[in-house]
Amino acid sequence: MIDDIKITNPRHTWTKEEIEKVEKLIKKHTAREAGEMINRSKNAVLGVLYREKVKRGYEPPLDSKYARIRKYKKGFG
Repeated sequence: MIDDIKITNPRHTWTKEEIEKVEKLIKKHTAREAGEMINRSKNAVLGVLYREKVKRGYEPPLDSKYARIRKYKKGFG
């Protein structure tokens, strides 16, 4: 039946409680394990942790191979 299918919304907004919980879980578990515990994907967990890190002032170094977007904006700021 359709009621047996578990549907998760990929654009589900993170609550403050969920973010706090995943920040505690990630200290003792992998991102995959933490995600399973709160019914989120590994990438969702990693993404929210990174966004929180950026909110707290983190900026990747310009020579980082993962900072391509910032390299393009380098001449605009």
